[in-house]
Amino acid sequence: MQKAAVIRRLAIDLLPLDLIRFARFTNETGSEGLGMAYDVRSVANELLRIAKHRGIALTNMQVQKLVYIAHGYSLAILHRGLFRQPVEAWRWGPVIQDLYHSLRRYGSGIVTDTIPILNMDSLTETDRKLIEKVLDAYGRFSGPQLSTMTHKEGTPWYEVYRPNISGLTISNPAIERHYTGLLNARAGIAAN
Repeated sequence: MQKAAVIRRLAIDLLPLDLIRFARFTNETGSEGLGMAYDVRSVANELLRIAKHRGIALTNMQVQKLVYIAHGYSLAILHRGLFRQPVEAWRWGPVIQDLYHSLRRYGSGIVTDTIPILNMDSLTETDRKLIEKVLDAYGRFSGPQLSTMTHKEGTPWYEVYRPNISGLTISNPAIERHYTGLLNARAGIAAN
């Protein structure tokens, strides 16, 4: 078995059983195809919908970081991005500019409404489940804690960020390598 297939298999094995079953079903039936990269605001709205349903209030920073983390795991597990906008290296970690501008009215406060968007994307069941699992795993952390996780040494942000330089993009391949590495570390697989 090729190394990439082994890594993907291990990543899938580490996920909760309901997502594994669904991922296997969609792979076997091809019912959802390869999926697509959405507008980041549609992804954020899905996260906010799930959080509201569970009675979880999320801050602006939590939404930014949880959407980024979900994108990272989508790249690592499904080998495709969750959203199409670029991720930039800002002072407080990875930021998606369109999402930042849509949420900045909340400052550091709780996001109370979904983001108005003209053409709301309809996410696949696989992508909704992935967002749920990220919320399950990371939703208990505050915005500053998530920020610390996403911009510590060894992260894609750390490799790209330069003080006083704006607009530096964090590449999807770098994000995918990082989140694949996190899954491998959890599985006990040494990095090459």
